[in-house]
Amino acid sequence: MKQKTIKSEVFEINTSSLSKTQKNIYNEIYQKYRLSEIYEFLKLIYKCEVNFSDIFMKDFFTILIKTDEYTSKVKSVYYYTYFPKNDDCSLIEAVYPLNCAICRIMEAIILKKFVLTEFELEKLIFASLIIFLDKSFYYCRFQYPSKLNKYIEDESINEYVNAINSKNDSFEFIWNLIKTELKNEAEILDNNKRLFQVLNNKKLL
Repeated sequence: MKQKTIKSEVFEINTSSLSKTQKNIYNEIYQKYRLSEIYEFLKLIYKCEVNFSDIFMKDFFTILIKTDEYTSKVKSVYYYTYFPKNDDCSLIEAVYPLNCAICRIMEAIILKKFVLTEFELEKLIFASLIIFLDKSFYYCRFQYPSKLNKYIEDESINEYVNAINSKNDSFEFIWNLIKTELKNEAEILDNNKRLFQVLNNKKLL
């Protein structure tokens, strides 16, 4: 039987080599999010041959999809509240980099190639996600899915959270990534007062 491959501009992924769970994840992301940073992050995982567990892949990408749905909700509330003109691109210009921030942080962590097992790297990635979401004003109205709460309560992941927050030499790189994205976020929201007001209103989101 001929193996099915999905072509990319950079490399090819042999979907026949993926587990059933990861194949389902890939197909869903490819079909619905191939123009987004979520898809770019997924491709990077396979390009760098990082063998994450099925549980990690399912849970992490479920959360990423939830953050994308949150952005769609923010945009919908913004349009309903302010009725911007058709040629007003200010919201798109603001929201796109905000929505990509999580994936940019995770991509940089993978490319850093920490000397960790895949299991340890999974914990480090979730710890980084937890810290960023906690400090991000953009995600202040994001309702944490139950899958994420499970990792927040994981003591072994909290050890990485504490190490990053303490600016431990080994993970100062991650702290700087998060700080950079938070700085970019603050600048974007400062330049888009309407978006800031939407996020700051509990009744809207």
